[in-house]
Amino acid sequence: MKRLATLLAAAMLASIAGCQVKPDSGLLNSAELQHLFSNKTVESYNLINGSTSFTYYAEDGHVIQHRYWEKRVGRWSIADDKICLSMSGKKESCRTMQYEGGKYYKYRESSQGEQEKIIRYRQFLVGNQL
Repeated sequence: MKRLATLLAAAMLASIAGCQVKPDSGLLNSAELQHLFSNKTVESYNLINGSTSFTYYAEDGHVIQHRYWEKRVGRWSIADDKICLSMSGKKESCRTMQYEGGKYYKYRESSQGEQEKIIRYRQFLVGNQL
């Protein structure tokens, strides 16, 4: 409960400080992705299954995630204007991100070859808040 209160307080401070790096809509480039994720604890909402996770993206490329009340570890990187993630020895996946309507979204390619939203990022907190 104390952890949740800390995260909520940090979210309010982050909204005051303004974590937005892109003033308008569009795809994020590598520099914007690096600024948005490096040394940040990020709350993400999965639009497919409704789950929420909290993930810390360390500057050295390590990642720690709390999802479904479990801790996972892995690696992250930025390549060709995409954020890449590999959790617990699984195959790396690289996805594009867009800023739309004041929100950040991660996309994947559907089986029909179209881009579909899969993750909505709710907040970006400075440092490891896990």
